[in-house]
Amino acid sequence: MKALLEGRAELAETRLSVAAAQVIERLKIRGEHLKQLASEELNVDSKLLQMNSSFMSGSSDMMNLESMLEQQQSQIASAKRRENTECWRDLTLVIRDLLNAWEGVSRNQAKNRFLSALPDAADRSHAAFVSPISNTHYHDNPNSFYKNGK
Repeated sequence: MKALLEGRAELAETRLSVAAAQVIERLKIRGEHLKQLASEELNVDSKLLQMNSSFMSGSSDMMNLESMLEQQQSQIASAKRRENTECWRDLTLVIRDLLNAWEGVSRNQAKNRFLSALPDAADRSHAAFVSPISNTHYHDNPNSFYKNGK
């Protein structure tokens, strides 16, 4: 029984560590995506600043380019919101698994504490069969269950 509980405890601890690793990894991915989007956003902002300080800011070509760059800014902002939402959704699922695994580890720890508080199995091998009246085992004397042979 002890081996079974230890196996369950090990499995629950593995599930817990995997879920924690998934949370960390998802946050790393989010950080990388947001860093890339920030770089793209900086690039677009630089181009817009260059256009606004340009001498030909009133030409139709420049206006088309400016419109395109503003559209890219909007797409980047949308991508940031999408990444944050997807990260939140992913983490919600992983954290649910993390909490379930944590519950399993806690349950196994409680079982182990309970079992370790019990007397050793060798000490209690026949304890359930001791007569409270004569302090002998029931199977030693078939009539010991009944007081005075009754």
